[in-house]
Amino acid sequence: MRNTIPYSSHEIRFKKLYEEYYAPFCLYAKRFIEDRYVREDIVSDVFATLWRRREEIDLRPETALAFLKMCVKNSCLNHIKHLHYEIDYAEVYKKKKPLYEQSPDTLYNLEELYELLYKSLEKLPENYRLVFIKHFFEGKTHAEIAEELRLSVKSIDRYKQKVIAILQEDLKDYLPLLLLVLYQSSGYSG
Repeated sequence: MRNTIPYSSHEIRFKKLYEEYYAPFCLYAKRFIEDRYVREDIVSDVFATLWRRREEIDLRPETALAFLKMCVKNSCLNHIKHLHYEIDYAEVYKKKKPLYEQSPDTLYNLEELYELLYKSLEKLPENYRLVFIKHFFEGKTHAEIAEELRLSVKSIDRYKQKVIAILQEDLKDYLPLLLLVLYQSSGYSG
């Protein structure tokens, strides 16, 4: 005879919410984000947060739905904000004077720039470095990296933001060029 553990009321309510509202919230997220996989990741992360906070939050539909809607909307807006940050950063680079027009003392070839990047990457925590390498060098999506490293897509996004901030400090004038080269080599189309 198989032992079955009865579901708690939290588990039952969560399961019902998830089954009834996962798809509608993915559709709701489409108001903000076109990419289906990004929308699904965002909604999954929101439900994961709800699950982690199930003891704190009333899981009755009339109260949980407002929480879910607010979280999905905010997560979508944060994702868009981050995309704009990346695009704005690339635009800043485009407006900068090309390296070949700068003084000869500051001219680096691509190999030297990569060497500067690797030296900076070596200083980072391993997860940050892995996220950066997998995204920029291997061209993997946030969802693929999250699955490989067993982290949430939000964590991958945060790690990438932190790496860029750290590299921005370390590499100052060269990071925009490196990011542009890395985006082009990873198939990023803006």
